[in-house]
Amino acid sequence: MPENTRHLASNPISMLGGFLVLIALQGLVFFLGIQALQVELSPYVGLVVFMGLPAVLALGLLLVPAGMLWEARRRVKAARRGLGVSPALQIDFGNLRHLVGLMLFATLTVLILGVSGATGLGAVEFMETPTFCGTTCHTVMEPQYEPYKRSAHAEVDCTACHIGPGASWYVQSKLSGAKQLFAVLLDTYPRPIPAPIEHLRPARDTCEGCHWREKVYGMFLRVYRTYLPDESNTQHVRALLFRVGTGGSKLEEAGGVHWHTAARVWYRTVDKERQEVATVRVEKDSGAELWTNPNVEPGTALQPERLMDCIDCHNRAAHKIPAPDQLVDEALTAGLLDAELPYLKREALRLLGQDGSQPTTAELVSRWNSDGWFEQLAVFYEENYPEIAESHAHSIRRAIWQLKSIPERVAYPEMLTTWLTYQDNRGHPGLEGVNMGCFRCHTTLEKVDDGELLPGGVGGSGCLACHDLGDTGPEQLGGDAISTPECAYCHVSIPVDTFERHLPDAYSD
Repeated sequence: MPENTRHLASNPISMLGGFLVLIALQGLVFFLGIQALQVELSPYVGLVVFMGLPAVLALGLLLVPAGMLWEARRRVKAARRGLGVSPALQIDFGNLRHLVGLMLFATLTVLILGVSGATGLGAVEFMETPTFCGTTCHTVMEPQYEPYKRSAHAEVDCTACHIGPGASWYVQSKLSGAKQLFAVLLDTYPRPIPAPIEHLRPARDTCEGCHWREKVYGMFLRVYRTYLPDESNTQHVRALLFRVGTGGSKLEEAGGVHWHTAARVWYRTVDKERQEVATVRVEKDSGAELWTNPNVEPGTALQPERLMDCIDCHNRAAHKIPAPDQLVDEALTAGLLDAELPYLKREALRLLGQDGSQPTTAELVSRWNSDGWFEQLAVFYEENYPEIAESHAHSIRRAIWQLKSIPERVAYPEMLTTWLTYQDNRGHPGLEGVNMGCFRCHTTLEKVDDGELLPGGVGGSGCLACHDLGDTGPEQLGGDAISTPECAYCHVSIPVDTFERHLPDAYSD
């Protein structure tokens, strides 16, 4: 066939593009059919279907006209050398070949646009699933994704909290996500992932879509069961009634701990992690109250002022990495660990690295992976309690197996992350002494006008003194017995024996 009669698409580049279009189109139609049957795709298959195949389709669609343009220029150059006729665009509706070509082009265009639209919708839905957020970049997000799956928000999509409704924040998140994608591809992302997230959408636009702070929900009972690291693993049970809600929509209506979100409380911190609060400004109808931290040196560079919202206290609501002592207490309560084994709580914390030694992540992982590390528990009983080692051999073996399962929930070595990495601002300081919680402000800040100390910490007007720890409780906490009713705004301590006989043993937290 003479060269000038062949179609411009008869060149290697356009043919390659057509081949890619055909393969990608067939793949997309096949997987869209599977999705229509409500078959859930794995995250990696979903990544190929909604990201890979559309990219291949787009590349093929670009190669077809690019090849035709290259072929046209080649023929023009050949015509200048007298080797042929310059190509010209001719469409003759009376020519059956031209008409069939136009109909084929129109049909393929409609088909490709339809498949692309369906794929685009599927891609948007796929990118909003927790599976995409948590497992596509599995190593990077593992310390956030694994705790999320066990949290109270496990049935809530990541985007519901991190993006929320509306196109503007969706676009912003995808632009930010593109930077993160390149960081993952180039292996330049930080380890651990820093927190809190900068420029996160205000909680008033996300959290309060489900959590209605104006509504009074009443008292909510929580039972806490913990075990002392003594020989008998003494169980300590305490119950608290939490007053949920009562945030109000106006400052004068607000009550309880959620007063902070009903009011307009502005604060500045020394650090980006928002743990050392330097100033607090409370807007009131009568004027603004200003509180400052006397421990912050004048002239210290501060972070930009921020309006307090839900995540300033509930900063690990869906991503809290549990501490070993919490998991050990849960296992003891559930009977997975035998409380009759002497010093089990103490030895478990020693083996898990929560004995006050503050090991690094590398040291922890090295210990846990060394041969016979957790088997030291059996050696302990053989040397110190030989009768127990013999009579409770099964319980000891089960305890070793249970302890071996805990490290994967409290440490993520590849991201240099453990239960100590992120501070939890909800409540009071933890046993490790790294979480200041409410005490970032309470009993730390002083009122500028008269030097009054912001109440709510250890002492006569403090929160901690209300916890029922027995006769020695105030001494352990470093304060006096409760003498003022501030705690009752949020939670009320009640005698355990007044309700425990009505509850099943497993009812605990």
